[in-house]
Amino acid sequence: MALFLEWTGEYELGVPAMDADHRDLMEMCNHFLTLVESQSSPPHLADSLDRLILRTRAHFLAEERMLDRHGYPALVVHKAEHERLIREAEALSARLRSDDGEKDLATIIAETADFLKSWLLEHIRNNDRPYKPFLRSLN
Repeated sequence: MALFLEWTGEYELGVPAMDADHRDLMEMCNHFLTLVESQSSPPHLADSLDRLILRTRAHFLAEERMLDRHGYPALVVHKAEHERLIREAEALSARLRSDDGEKDLATIIAETADFLKSWLLEHIRNNDRPYKPFLRSLN
């Protein structure tokens, strides 16, 4: 199942702290995918996802503060996307922990893995990359 995420130069923003965070988040996504492959229990998967959510919150806060400090004009939209991603990840975590009987575990795990594979890379490409030229223009 797991096509693991791989860091390439395409994801470099030229902001060392943000690039390091993105690499770290990618490793955490890959850890979750490893747990999926090894058929870990739903609570174990949810714990891994919750750690990723906490780390992501810290990253988003640091990124928002940096962009605010530099007067990034699209910050409101950027923050809204951060909030949407966190809500979606938290909903997936809650579904992994749910015992309400509606749970088709294989589907929830697949949806969570697909979300993790796409959200980080798509967020960097579509939401973070636009601030790269803005920050460069300040130098």
